[in-house]
Amino acid sequence: MRVLWFTNTPCGAAEKLGTIHQSGGWLNSLQEELVNIPDVDLSICFYHHQNIRPFEFRNTHYYPIYRERKKNRVSRAIKRFIGDANKEEKEISELLNVISSLAPDVIHIHGTEENFGLVQRHIETPVIVSIQGILNPLVEKFNSGIPLSISSKHEGVLAKIALSSTKVQYLKFKKRAERELEILKNTKYVFGRTDWDRRVTSILSPNSKYFFGSEVLRPLFYLSNWNKKQFNTVLQIVTITNDVVYKGFETIVNTAKLISECTDLQFTWKVIGLNEKSNVVKIVNHWKKDDLLRINIDLLGNKNEAEVINILLESDIYCQVSHIENSPNSLCEAMALGMPVIASFSGGTSSIIECYSEGILVQDGDQYSLAGAIVEMVRDQQKAIEYGRNAKKRAMIRHNKEDIISKLLLTYNSIVE
Repeated sequence: MRVLWFTNTPCGAAEKLGTIHQSGGWLNSLQEELVNIPDVDLSICFYHHQNIRPFEFRNTHYYPIYRERKKNRVSRAIKRFIGDANKEEKEISELLNVISSLAPDVIHIHGTEENFGLVQRHIETPVIVSIQGILNPLVEKFNSGIPLSISSKHEGVLAKIALSSTKVQYLKFKKRAERELEILKNTKYVFGRTDWDRRVTSILSPNSKYFFGSEVLRPLFYLSNWNKKQFNTVLQIVTITNDVVYKGFETIVNTAKLISECTDLQFTWKVIGLNEKSNVVKIVNHWKKDDLLRINIDLLGNKNEAEVINILLESDIYCQVSHIENSPNSLCEAMALGMPVIASFSGGTSSIIECYSEGILVQDGDQYSLAGAIVEMVRDQQKAIEYGRNAKKRAMIRHNKEDIISKLLLTYNSIVE
C-alpha cells in the first residue's frame, strides 16, 4: 500500500535536516512503527524553508515543499499575518503535483492547522484527516485566561514590533480557523482520539466518518517508571507547556501564590517549555507583579526527551493547566510513567483520564480547586500513588504500539476499499 502523509514537521527527517522540533515526537514514533510493516510504502510531504529535492531516509520517501522564509523577521511576520492567496494556490498546486507523481492509495493529513486539507477539493484519492487540536473552539478559549487587553498592555514592545504579539497570534489563529472550516467541510474521513474531537467534528464535518486512533508515545516513556513510595519533603510539581496564552501559565502563578499564602506546604513548581524571556511570562509578571522565585516557580526552558523524563521521575505531581486541549501529549506521557496527575477539565482531557481513579480533573483556570487538589494528594499520598498506577495501566493499553498500528492499517484498508 502506498501511503502519503502531509505533516506540519519533517518527522523522522528532522535529524537529517538539522531541524529541532519540540513537538511532534509522537508522530515520529508512529512513523518508525509504520515503516516496519512490509506492505507499506510511506512518503511524507511537508513545508520547509530550504529549497531541497525529494530524498529517501530510513525507509521513508520525503517530499519537501519550499516555503520561502524572509530574512527580515518583521517582513516575515507581516507576510504570515496578511497571507497571500496566490502563494497558497501555488502551494496547493505543488502538493497536487506530489500526489500525482506518487499516485498513493491513501492520503493521511495530520492536523487541520495547515492548508494541506484543501487538496481534497481536487482529488479522488481517499483522504483521512487526523485531528490534533481544533482551531475553531481554540479561538473561543484563546484569551479566556489572560484577557486580550491585559496581554496588549503588558507584553514586551519587541513582540509588537516583530508582529508576534498575542493580538497578532489570535488574529492568525482566527484566520486559520476560517480555513479549517472549509477543510473539515470537505473531509470524508476523520481520525480522532477523544469524545471532544468526535463531538466537535460531528458538527464541523457532518458528512465525515469518524475513526478512533491513539498516539504512539516517544520510546523512552514506554521504558521508564515513576515508582516512588512517598513524595519529596519539598513537594515537586511539574508542568510542560509553551509560550501561548491559552496554555494557562497564569493559573500556575495564581495557584502557586495561593498555596504559598494559605498553607505551610513547602513546594517547587517546575515549568518545562518556558523561560524568563517567554512572552507569556513577561505578560503575567507585569500583570500579577509577582516574584516567581518567591512563590517557588522554576522556569526550566525547553528540554529533550531524556531530560524531561528525568525531571518527571524526580517530581511528585504532574499538573496540566491548559484552558483548551484535545489529548495533550505531556499528560499522556506523565500517565505512561505512572505519575499522580491533575488536569484541567477542558476539551478532551476527560477521555484521557478518569477522575478519582487515575487522577483528578479540575475546572480550567480555577486556582482554588487546583490548589485544593494538590493539597489533597499531599495529604493522602497513597491514594495519589494508586491514581498513578491506574493511570499507567490505562496509558499502556491506550498507547499500545501494536494495537495502534493494527487499527491504523485497518482504517487505511477500510477507506481504500
